[in-house]
Amino acid sequence: MWTDPDFDPSHHAVYYARVLEIPTPRWTTYDAKALGIDPPADVAPTIQERAWSSPIWYTPEAKLVKKQEHYFGLQPFLP
Repeated sequence: MWTDPDFDPSHHAVYYARVLEIPTPRWTTYDAKALGIDPPADVAPTIQERAWSSPIWYTPEAKLVKKQEHYFGLQPFLP
């Protein structure tokens, strides 16, 4: 399990996961092997799929938030 070494419970945070699959043969590579021919030279023989999660938002409890002296333009919207 991953943990954020810089996590501060008084700060807002957002996290997401990115995943890389191990490279796998393209369908053209499978077909070339099945047919006993060379794979096409104009495409890579493998592909690496990628995915990412939805964001995970962390909002601290109001009592934990460290308020700054100046939030330029945001003061009317803060608790």
